[in-house]
Amino acid sequence: MGDGGHSSKAYLIPLIIAFLSILVVATGGFIRINDAGESCPDWPKCFGSWSFNISESEQEEFWNEHPEEADSRGINHRYSTFEIFTEWFHRLLVGVLLLPICLYNVFRVKNSKIELTSKVHLLSIVVFLLLIIQAIVGAITVFFDNADWSVSLHLTLALLFISSSIYQSLLWAKDLGKLPKEMNIAQDIALKIEKLLNLMVISLFSLLFIGAWLATTEWGSYASACSIGWMEGWPLCQGKFIPDFNIEGTNIQMLHRIVASVVGLYLLYGVYKINELCKVDAKIISKISLTGLILVFINGLIGGGYVVFAGSEGFPEYLSLLHLICGSLALLCFIIVLLIVKISISNELENE
Repeated sequence: MGDGGHSSKAYLIPLIIAFLSILVVATGGFIRINDAGESCPDWPKCFGSWSFNISESEQEEFWNEHPEEADSRGINHRYSTFEIFTEWFHRLLVGVLLLPICLYNVFRVKNSKIELTSKVHLLSIVVFLLLIIQAIVGAITVFFDNADWSVSLHLTLALLFISSSIYQSLLWAKDLGKLPKEMNIAQDIALKIEKLLNLMVISLFSLLFIGAWLATTEWGSYASACSIGWMEGWPLCQGKFIPDFNIEGTNIQMLHRIVASVVGLYLLYGVYKINELCKVDAKIISKISLTGLILVFINGLIGGGYVVFAGSEGFPEYLSLLHLICGSLALLCFIIVLLIVKISISNELENE
């Protein structure tokens, strides 16, 4: 990966960071659906050990020595080796893989033989700092026993971290002359859709935050506030258009559904307008936006399926994980489009 002219592939480093971060988000969701969020009660160690193979007797010994770290489900709750491993592996991805690569990213940008813009230098530092902040928020999440607000904040910061990494990669590729020509959008088109895309990204961020809040509040028990099954639980709530808001969790459920409906309609309008402007001269914008829209509507069906296919044994948690991943990928589609637009606008301003 030398910096010898245009042959350099160093701009892929932030993309590797983004890919690993998506894996971290996926493992975080896997931890949640397995109720293993507190399987490592301390931080950065796990039951006072660097290992994940913690027996029930060792867990009991730890609780006896640290009663203040008591699990929210009681001091007598015990975790399986697999549950502990999921949280341990989540931390491993961050500490052993992401941290060194982020440090290498800063080093590589600083020592590049090809002159890079100040934005690339700044973003390499921002990406590193966001990782540190993420680690701190992760520790706070453990300290507060996976409080709903801390989990939502953790997810939001993760997506900001991924977005910053992708942005750095695109800017780095531009400086090396490696940015695909298709990503150089005419300024008049870029300016027309920039504000529209800003609102689309903000609205999807808000929806994802509310979804994470709903999924983690009271250990996800609010998922049943609207009942379960076709029609009764979804698309209706408690079999009604206007449910009984005295039932705990109904307000959050309905907030999530209403916001999802409004955001979905707005995205439908936004992608239609974008397609009108971009289908000829900016096809990449049109294609990625349409992909994001399709993912949003598929994700709505997955969210509905989570309620419809619930039964006496509980909810199909694999759909909850798929809901998180699909929603995150949809958001990233629109973020990538927005970043391409911003780079195109800055290119025109530099040329002037």
